Amino acid sequence: MKGAYEAETALHNIIPDSVPKPVAWGTHQSDSDTHFYLCDFVEMHDDLPPAHDWARTISALHLGSMGKSPTGRFGFHVATHLANVPVNNTWNASWEALWTQQITNLFDQDERVHGPNEELGMLKALFVQTVIPRYLRPLETDGRAVQPCLIHSDLWPGNIKPMASKDQLCIFDACAYWGHNEGCLFAPSPSNQAHCTSRTLLICVSQADLGICRNPRYRLGLPCIQEYLKRIPISEPTQDFDSRNAVYAMKYHALLSIIHSNNKQFRKM
Repeated sequence: MKGAYEAETALHNIIPDSVPKPVAWGTHQSDSDTHFYLCDFVEMHDDLPPAHDWARTISALHLGSMGKSPTGRFGFHVATHLANVPVNNTWNASWEALWTQQITNLFDQDERVHGPNEELGMLKALFVQTVIPRYLRPLETDGRAVQPCLIHSDLWPGNIKPMASKDQLCIFDACAYWGHNEGCLFAPSPSNQAHCTSRTLLICVSQADLGICRNPRYRLGLPCIQEYLKRIPISEPTQDFDSRNAVYAMKYHALLSIIHSNNKQFRKM
């Protein structure tokens, strides 16, 4: 509940009109094993959000939070959870390293729930040791750098709904951390402006929040990604965009495998 309060507070500070205002969190006096989180009540419609509204709201969060990480690094100052699954948010200076520690932690939890599997063990090792460096490391090499922005990280349709009172979406139940959204901005520092090429001026801010759109369970799909990219351009190297999106989507496949441990289809997926 502390993580929920801190995550929602961080989002509310950036886009207050789209996030219910957090009020308090705590523990029941009469039951030390029962905890609560309170926020303003917002009436919503239980509808799938239109793609352009989804993209408008999420891009506002990403653009409004760029450059505001309290440490200048990736991660979050408290533990947060995807449902009841803890996420490793330990601060890290490297985006690739932060993503690796998050996905490795989820893979470990998946194995504790289901037990070891030789084929999956081999595939997980290849994913961590080969795939992640191949598709995330270029974002932080050849003069490129990733600037942290605030990531909601659980934007399935149950957590983003049309408001009843006005024509905009409400987002909530964040598992927030400072991470990477898709886009490139020309922003040379004064110290290197005179010497660097246009290639070294790119500050990449890529698309961890777009990974969930790729998972068929969540019914968001390509339209949400396309609408988002109308507002925020693709990071360099642009040819890696679809593969980066697939790398980020793996987080939600692992999560569903952990949460729905009785349904082996999710792990097979």
